[in-house]
Amino acid sequence: MNASMFDDGLKAVQALQKSHPELAKLIKVVTKDSTNPSLADLRIPTAAGAFVQETAASLWPYKLVSWILENLLSSNSTSSAKGRFNLQTNTPCTHLQKTPTSWIIHTPRGMIAAPRVLLTTNGYTSHLLPKFADLIVPVRGEMSALLPPKKMSEKNKLQHGYGFIGHGKQSINQDDYLIQRPFEKGGELMFGGGRSYAANAGLGVSDDSSIDEPAAAYLREELNVLLDLGNEGRELEASHEWSGIMGYSRDGHPWVGGVGEELGGGEGLWVCAGFTGHGMPNTCLSAKGVVELMFGGEAGVPRCYLVSEERLERARSLDEVAVADEKGTLY
Repeated sequence: MNASMFDDGLKAVQALQKSHPELAKLIKVVTKDSTNPSLADLRIPTAAGAFVQETAASLWPYKLVSWILENLLSSNSTSSAKGRFNLQTNTPCTHLQKTPTSWIIHTPRGMIAAPRVLLTTNGYTSHLLPKFADLIVPVRGEMSALLPPKKMSEKNKLQHGYGFIGHGKQSINQDDYLIQRPFEKGGELMFGGGRSYAANAGLGVSDDSSIDEPAAAYLREELNVLLDLGNEGRELEASHEWSGIMGYSRDGHPWVGGVGEELGGGEGLWVCAGFTGHGMPNTCLSAKGVVELMFGGEAGVPRCYLVSEERLERARSLDEVAVADEKGTLY
């Protein structure tokens, strides 16, 4: 939505064309002068430009995780405890304690001892490891399910998902995103973002039991401005509104690997956290990578994801998350 941000994106695509031309072929650049499609065809006539990618997939994260857990539970052997999967819900870890041979996990329901512990705690990591407080910061995001306008039918439903960058006072790392559910399931416009309108941009908030009212209002009102919905600017009605906690990393990358004593850990403690609002494209292979490390293999993740003293020093030389977020340099 912002010309300078579009120019930055264009430079990134041009760099990709030189370094990985096969990947670059998957991206179509749409400018104000483009046709077939034009910005109006994409229902974003006021945008500075767009990058269109058709090669994509949709999935429902909650259903995916539920299926994984059900599959693990149903595959348990009743004859042996070896290798069994044990799921304890509503059982927060409140404290970690190191012993010579194991880690003790304290919970309100008792303690568990394990030689290896993996923290997939994202925005809550510093609750257990306070030395991560400046490295992974909790950030509350806002989400809504908006009822489609009466004029929107199956015939003129959205043909794309959208990421809106640079609208209003939103910075490059405060983007909005949108998909539409199938009409046979209700056709809701699943619209999230508006973080710059939240109190302190949601930074440092770890409570997702309530919503941020200004951000929620932005989502109901602003989609008409962003997108041509034929709704004459009327506020959309939300069937559901909720918030969620992300973990923003100081250097923009997830933290994957063993936690050393300099971060409050020691042998046997591992972490996979800090996805900075980009969990879906990063969590699965990051988790696979850290498990490979735990069992003595090599991690199949970018080197910049791995936990190390060198990375720790480099990350702490950068702006803190709140400063980088305000500058629009954290993404």
